[in-house]
Amino acid sequence: MKKIILFNLLFCIVVVIVAFNYFNIKSRGAVVFNYVEDYMETNYGIDRENIILVENNYRRGMGLFEIEVKDVVTETYYFYEVDIRDDYSLYYIRDLSELHRKNKADQEG
Repeated sequence: MKKIILFNLLFCIVVVIVAFNYFNIKSRGAVVFNYVEDYMETNYGIDRENIILVENNYRRGMGLFEIEVKDVVTETYYFYEVDIRDDYSLYYIRDLSELHRKNKADQEG
């Protein structure tokens, strides 16, 4: 009986930890997308309504988010690397759009 109680207790602890990490990454991804929308609205003059999220990857070992967004009006893709602190404040945004476009042009030509 003690083994079953111990197993259930350990299982519940593991489930809580996994759920906390999952929802923490999801909420951080939403905050990152908000920072990217602000950046694009400020620097490129693109309205928030015209920006859609294509891909949002969390690089676990580095603690960075790689995010790809699309402007639906011009059909242009933008790529960013974003790092946020544990309190969800912005650490930096690195715009990698021109680098991706240059690499794509080099591969095609």
